[in-house]
Amino acid sequence: MPIYHVKPIVAALEDPAWQSSNTRAECWVNAANVAEARGLVSGRYENAEVNIPGHSRGPSPWQDPRLVEVREVDGPPNGARLPSGVIMDSQQS
Repeated sequence: MPIYHVKPIVAALEDPAWQSSNTRAECWVNAANVAEARGLVSGRYENAEVNIPGHSRGPSPWQDPRLVEVREVDGPPNGARLPSGVIMDSQQS
């Protein structure tokens, strides 16, 4: 499976949608396609603290192409092997 580099767009880091994520760190994920990469990252970095009963929240910033760039790469910068579905963020590299 391909490796995707999932990176927040610096100019969009102040967007209120980022409140629904517990990180803004770039990461790499082994996924079948861009949609799966976005979904895996979105699920991992969901900020549970903003899930207040009776209040709706917007979609994850990780799903929004205006806020996050996703591109296929050869692998993470340190050459680590990533099994399917595994996410490595920049704090681990």
